[in-house]
Order: sequence, then structure tokens, then C-alpha cells
Amino acid sequence: MTYKSTLFSVHPLDPYGSKVGGIETHVRQLLKYCPPDMRLVLIGVDDSGKRKLGELTEVELYGGRFLFMPIMHCQHEAVNSAAKSLFQSTTLRFFVNFIRFSGRIRALAKEMPSSFDIQRYEFSWLCRLFGFDYVLTTHGDANPDQPMDSLLSRYWFLHKFNEKHAVHGAQHVYSVNQQQTDRIRADYPKAAAKTDFMTVSVDDQLFKPTPYLQLDGPLKVAFVGRLDTFKRPGMMFKVIAELARQTDDQVEFHYVGAAKPHSFSEFSSIAHLSTCHGFKTSADVAKLWPQWHMGIVTSVFEGMPVYVLEALCAGRPVCSVNLPQLSLVIDNDVNGAVLTANEDSEQIVQQLAQQMLHYWQKIRSGQLQPEVVSQMVAPYKASNQMQVLFGRHQQLHSDNGDVVTQS
Repeated sequence: MTYKSTLFSVHPLDPYGSKVGGIETHVRQLLKYCPPDMRLVLIGVDDSGKRKLGELTEVELYGGRFLFMPIMHCQHEAVNSAAKSLFQSTTLRFFVNFIRFSGRIRALAKEMPSSFDIQRYEFSWLCRLFGFDYVLTTHGDANPDQPMDSLLSRYWFLHKFNEKHAVHGAQHVYSVNQQQTDRIRADYPKAAAKTDFMTVSVDDQLFKPTPYLQLDGPLKVAFVGRLDTFKRPGMMFKVIAELARQTDDQVEFHYVGAAKPHSFSEFSSIAHLSTCHGFKTSADVAKLWPQWHMGIVTSVFEGMPVYVLEALCAGRPVCSVNLPQLSLVIDNDVNGAVLTANEDSEQIVQQLAQQMLHYWQKIRSGQLQPEVVSQMVAPYKASNQMQVLFGRHQQLHSDNGDVVTQS
């Protein structure tokens, strides 16, 4: 294969592994949609503990072909949980190991015009240290006054310091949240012109609207992803319990992810109505959505949840507490509901349950059609947005020269 340039994707992800989240989805879509004349190198981790670190191997996965260089072994049980101390931080250990293998990485980068695609502010220091051009995609503001399952709760000042330097050093910045985009432009006026809003992308090759099934049975509500504290799992389970109370247990809760909902006390009241599917790939999740009826969001904050985009693209309405960015893809009269408040009070639990029952009635009566639910996510399909991102990198490569090599 003759390549014109190289794109490095840098994230502590094992392409064969089970780590989930918006960033992980973004990286997997890079791997899938990368143009054939661009060499993509994933600098990631090995969950198995068996692969040789620093060794480059060719991989065919997710419908794409790329090169994979693991630079760290990562315990399987740790990939979907947040570090509790600085020295347990996967990000910190990954940072150190990048430096360890920097000679090999720098040699690859010199073979042809190249750039780096990063999502963690911390990794911008690596790019700046070695003189790599990079595009930064940041996945949403966290609120330091709210509980978080990561070290950000204790090192908020460090996060802001890293953000400032990551934004200023980037060749371009994308934010998946319009509110965060506006804040970055205001906080860093010199970077305003190179900062744009772009949501995470939904893989429209996988997620397609399908007819609603089993309308004479229970309402089937699904949630896909991690159960971090900021997602308020306890509140989510309370909403399901309220739906069960109002429907005489005619509701099912389906959880897809590597977390353990049983660790939350609120789950005990709905455990008998729940199915835990464990980790599933995006392709697996796309096959499951036709069996479900709607999604739910109770998060304190988010970027643009890829789970929401996938649900809507599959033709399933989503009901959520107030997250302003969701108004881009959810119309309260068409494909779900975004409440006016974001809190975990009993009143909001009741409101969310009522909205879900309202949409359940619309589904059962035929007033809601999957194709209509799906229409609002059209601008955020991967087939459209990923090409914009690759085009940005290709412009950087063009600016850096016209070297062509054989691989």
C-alpha cells in the first residue's frame, strides 16, 4: 500500500479490548473510517499482557486496517474504572511509557508527513515535547463542584493548566459540546479562530432505524456505557423503579457495559426487572437496539453522549435531564424529552418517568415512527463528520511536505 501521510491516534485503548466511552468510540471510528492513502498508527495499550510492547503490528478490525503499537500492559479489570490515586492513573503511566518508546514513535513520524490526534489534554505535552503537530478533540466540561469518579475531583487546577497549554499548542481544536466550545473561545481568545464545535459521531453504517417490536409487552429501557458517579446511576435506577410502580412492573431495564450496577444500593429494587448484557462492541449494540424501545440520561454533565446518538440513530427516543447540548438532537415534541432542570430530586424522577411513559404511549399507538426519531442526528453521522476531521489532518500533512513511502 502506498501512503501519503501518517495519522497517529494516541489513547490508552486496546483495539481488541472492552474499554467504553465517548473517546473510545471516537478512536474506533478513526480506525474504521481512515482514508486508504493515510497510514494510521494507534499508540495504545495491551489488556492481555501478552503482546510485546513497542512492536508494530498490522491489524484489520472494525472494518478498517491500521497499525497498532502497544506501549503499556493494562489490567483488564482497570480499563472501565477510574483511578483512585495518582500512581494508579492509567493516563500517567501511559504518558511515561510514551516517553519510553518515543524513539520508535519519532522514527515513524519522520518517514512521511504526519500529525497526531489526541483527546486528553495531558498528551499535548508529549506532542509539544517532540515537536508533533496535533489536533485536539475535547469531550466536554466537567463541573468541579460535582462528584466525579476520576482524579479531576482532586486535581482540578492541574486539569485547567493542561487545558490552557493543550488548546494553545494545538493546530486545531474541536469540542463535542457547544457550551464548552464557547467557553474555550472566551477563555483563550488567541485560540478562538482555530476552535470549532463538532460532536462525537454516530456510526451510521451500524445504527439504522428499525420497527418497534413487542408493543404488547413491557417497556424496554436501555442504557449503554460506564456507570460513573456523574451519570447518577442511582437516580437512573429510581426512574426505572417509578416506571415499574406506575405500570405494575411492566418495564425492563437493559444495561450494556462492564460496570456492576449491583454495587449501587438503588439497583436492588429493579434487579428482578433488569438484564445486564456485559460489554458489547458497537456492532453488538446495534443489533440489540431493535429489541429495545427507548433510552434514558440522568447525568450531571456530559459532552455529547455517543450512546444518545446511537439510540436516536436506531430510531429510539431518549428522555434526559437538562443537558443543553442534547437540544441539538432531541426535540421534545418529536423524538424524546430534555427536561428544564438537572437535579436528582424526587420531582425530577417523577417528571422523567412521566415523559418516558408519554413516549411509550406514542410508540404503542403508532404516533411515533423510528425514521422520524432518527432524522435529527443526520448531521452527526460518522460518514460526514469523520471526513471533516481527516481533511483537517490532511491539510496539516500537505503543509508539512509531499513525502510518499511504501508500507
